Amino acid sequence: MRLLFELSGEHPELPAAEAEEVARTVSPGFLRLAREPGALVLELLGAEQFPFERLAYAHAVHRHLFSCPAEDVAKRLGKMMDGEGALPRVPTARVRVSGFAGLRAAARDQTLEKELGGVLHSRFKIDLVDPDLKLRVLLSDNAHAGIVLWEQEKKPIESRKAAHRPFFSPISLGPKLARAMVNLSGCGGRATVLDPFCGTGGILIEAGSMGLRVIGSDVDWRMVEGCLKNLEHFGIRGEVFKADIGEAAPLLGERTVDAIVTDLPYGRASGTGGEKVAGIYERLFRTAGSVLGPGKRMVLAVHEPSLLPASPQMRLLRHFEYRVHKSLTRHIMVWARDS
Repeated sequence: MRLLFELSGEHPELPAAEAEEVARTVSPGFLRLAREPGALVLELLGAEQFPFERLAYAHAVHRHLFSCPAEDVAKRLGKMMDGEGALPRVPTARVRVSGFAGLRAAARDQTLEKELGGVLHSRFKIDLVDPDLKLRVLLSDNAHAGIVLWEQEKKPIESRKAAHRPFFSPISLGPKLARAMVNLSGCGGRATVLDPFCGTGGILIEAGSMGLRVIGSDVDWRMVEGCLKNLEHFGIRGEVFKADIGEAAPLLGERTVDAIVTDLPYGRASGTGGEKVAGIYERLFRTAGSVLGPGKRMVLAVHEPSLLPASPQMRLLRHFEYRVHKSLTRHIMVWARDS
C-alpha cells in the first residue's frame, strides 16, 4: 500500500524524517516515492498496521491514489471515476484541497475544490459534513491525492503539555518535539527507552503513551518524585531513580536499553550543580557505550553541539536545527552505537 503523509510545516526536514522512522518500524524496506514540502509518499508492506497515532508532526495520513501536476488533478480523478483505479462504492463523498503554505496561493481558494466536487458528483452524493468517502488533495511541487485514513487530534497532545501536568517546569520540552525525538530513535513494539536527564518526564510521558517501556534518572530528588507523579497522572508505569549520568549504567546492572532519548542540560548552574556541561556530556557518551547495543540509537536535544565529545563508539546519523526563539536553537542529534 502507498501512504500519503500530510506533514506539518513547523520544520523543513523533521516531519518527514519522523514519519520515515515510524514507517521503518513497520516495514524496514519501505520505498520513498515522493518527498516534497508538506507531502511524503511511501510504499510499504504492512501499512494496515501503521501506528498513525505515534506521529507528532503529521496532520493526517491518506491512502495514496495518484500524484500529478496540479493542472491534471481533475482529469486523473475523472479517469478513476471511469474505472481506472479503485474508489470505494459508497453513497456519499467529499473532497478537500489544501496547499503547503507559501507555495500555491490557489490552494487557499475553493476553485479546484469545486471542480473536483463536480467530478465526484457524477457518482456520489456530496456530503460536506459526514461523508462515507473523504478525499484529500495536497498541493506542493505536485498534486497528491488520497483517501483519508487518519487525522491528528489536537486535544491529546495539548493535554500533555507541561502546564497540564501535576508537576510543572517551564523548561520542559513540548510534547510534539519530545514525541518526534522518541520516534527518531527507531523504537517500536515494547522497546525500552532511557532518559538519564528526565526532569519532569516529558520524554518518558511521550514514550510511555506509545506503549514503550520507560526508565528515567535525574540528579535531583525533586525531579525524580515529580516525574513519577506525572507518569502516574498519565497512567504510565515506569522506573525512575536518582542518579548522576555516570551512575546510570551500574544501576541498570546487566540490562541494556533500546534507545537513549534526552534533553541535555544547557549549563545553567541550577541544573548542573555548578559543573561544566562538557564533563556531563563526556559521561553520557561513556554511559551510552555501555547500555546501548550495536546499532541502537541515542537522540539528543542540545544547545551547543561543539561541547559534545568525540566518541569512537557513537556515529552521528542526523542533525536538525530547531529554532525555539531568537536566543534559543535546539539541535536535535541522532547517534548510533557502532558495533
